[in-house]
Amino acid sequence: FLECHSKLDLVLALDGGASVTRGGFINTLKMTMSLVANLKGGHDAMEVAILVFGGPKTETDVEECAGHFTTPPDFWTDCGMRWVTHITRNTMRAAHSLRWVRYPESPSLTSMALAEAKSELESAGRTDANSVVVVVTAGQPMFEHMTAKAAQDLKASARLIWVPIGPIDPGTDEVLK
Repeated sequence: FLECHSKLDLVLALDGGASVTRGGFINTLKMTMSLVANLKGGHDAMEVAILVFGGPKTETDVEECAGHFTTPPDFWTDCGMRWVTHITRNTMRAAHSLRWVRYPESPSLTSMALAEAKSELESAGRTDANSVVVVVTAGQPMFEHMTAKAAQDLKASARLIWVPIGPIDPGTDEVLK
């Protein structure tokens, strides 16, 4: 395996939406475990965060996750967002943490996942490291316009890489640019 020794803050956002399918999600987890286990973690090397995202399953949850709430939503139960690990130097522990991840099997609220990744880098990222967000997705977000805007916002401070998996809807090509 090739090992990466770059000083980089990496956020991996893994789509657990229903369009990915359970088998596709398991394959995504296996690929991510292998990738993260081969990253050299450390202050002068890689730091990694992993977010698994789905989306809200009810109309009420959609409203809450969009910011229209009286009490903040639970990011996992209501919005389908779960940080497997926040930014850490311990890449082996991050890789092993993926063993206990559940498949969200819900719509993909990709716009919120991108906003979460941006927030993670702003709050815990290093100022002297490059920032990269890799989104592994089936490419079918709940709200394409909001996803495109969140992607533009994120690209102001980090490199954004889309890794399409499974059959991709040709209508999402603009979102992935």
